[in-house]
Amino acid sequence: MQLLGEIMLRIVIVGAGVVGIHLAERLSAEGHRITIIDADIDLIHRIDDRLNVRAIHGNAASPRTLRKAISDRTDLVIAVTDRDETNIVVSLLAKKLGAKKVVVRLRNAELSSSGSPLLPEAYGADLIVNPVDATAEKLHRLVQNPGAFDVFYFADGELVLWGFQISEGSPLDGVILKDLRQRYDRIPGLIVGISRKDGLVIPSGEDELRDGDQIYVLLKRSKTADFMAIAHPESEVVQQVFIAGATQLGIEVAKRLEGSVKSIVLVEKDRAKAEKASETLEKSLVLHGNITDADFAEENRIGDADFFLSLENGDAENLTNALLVNKLGVRRILIRTEQNQFLPILKQAAVGEAVNPRRITVSAILGALRRGNIKAVSQVGDSGAEAREYEISEQETVCGMKIANLKLPKGSIIGAVQRADEVFTGTGDTVIESGDHVIVFALPEAVNDIEKKFTRRKAKLK
Repeated sequence: MQLLGEIMLRIVIVGAGVVGIHLAERLSAEGHRITIIDADIDLIHRIDDRLNVRAIHGNAASPRTLRKAISDRTDLVIAVTDRDETNIVVSLLAKKLGAKKVVVRLRNAELSSSGSPLLPEAYGADLIVNPVDATAEKLHRLVQNPGAFDVFYFADGELVLWGFQISEGSPLDGVILKDLRQRYDRIPGLIVGISRKDGLVIPSGEDELRDGDQIYVLLKRSKTADFMAIAHPESEVVQQVFIAGATQLGIEVAKRLEGSVKSIVLVEKDRAKAEKASETLEKSLVLHGNITDADFAEENRIGDADFFLSLENGDAENLTNALLVNKLGVRRILIRTEQNQFLPILKQAAVGEAVNPRRITVSAILGALRRGNIKAVSQVGDSGAEAREYEISEQETVCGMKIANLKLPKGSIIGAVQRADEVFTGTGDTVIESGDHVIVFALPEAVNDIEKKFTRRKAKLK
């Protein structure tokens, strides 16, 4: 079934929590046929009132319930209930009922890791998304890139899309974009987006950078230091990181940082959890204490940390920790948050950057649904904008065309091209070749048109 030249997918979402509802909103807005299942009748009624989707009340692990929604015509089943065991059962039954593809969210690392005795193919899962792993990876990238509020990798890690906020006094404050290259002979990268109070835009040469702007820069990973030397001349070296909370996320982040950061200190107020974390971590120092205890904070010199990550399970705890640590003088603060209502408070207080595991999970799942030879896709900000990496083949209509002749939709820009071992910024005269990896930045209104543009195939000669 076709819709506006796109493939309409029949998608069943099992679990109407925050992630399930967000997926239903995004995918139904893109024109897909969505069915959502949940055991909570109140949630089902609210979904019926809000969304143009089919909502089914019932036990997600019941074959009788799943048969109402899943058949051999179902393109995709997404299992995102709050129980890993239920999601595994849903996956197993969905494949038996004929679903073509199944995506499963699993929080338990013992079930989602490559070393698990229960492999995904045993229960029919085509993709496993672990929110802890995905969030830990994002936090790891942010610590590795001090000054960035968002970091995405493309072209096998050779390119980075870097979110950076311009502060008062920055050399970029007040600069008009067309004057950048005149002022700096070899400025690395391309500014593909600017986020302000009125939203995210793709800038023109006439736009002026201002204090408070959040800019997205696409550049070679090897050139991030060069860009920082221009945007933020005061160099930063991350030598010490404090983490609050021996949660599953806190421990996973500490493990990832142990190979690259000199000193990692994990603080946990529950003695039993602190002792268990100490047995798990090899190079991190684990302290039993409370961040909100002024004497504890002073004694352990928390104010000297280069980064502070508050990864407790409660949003209120994380916000309180961030406010207190900010007063101690810690410059870089990252906060785990699940609830959107805390985001305006964080922005107003200007105490750090929020990382939302649910949004990261949604981004990972949506990335798996995109068509064509997409090597990577990232959700940029909160607006629905995307950065995508397409691998071009001879069959695509864009192959052999100049960028100037592509007629890209308004609200999109080609940020870079990777050709063999070379990465460069494309110009209007650049011809797209087979084998190229093309990185495209698209605002929400341009995402569907970009997908059509880069997945349309040449007509076969008879």
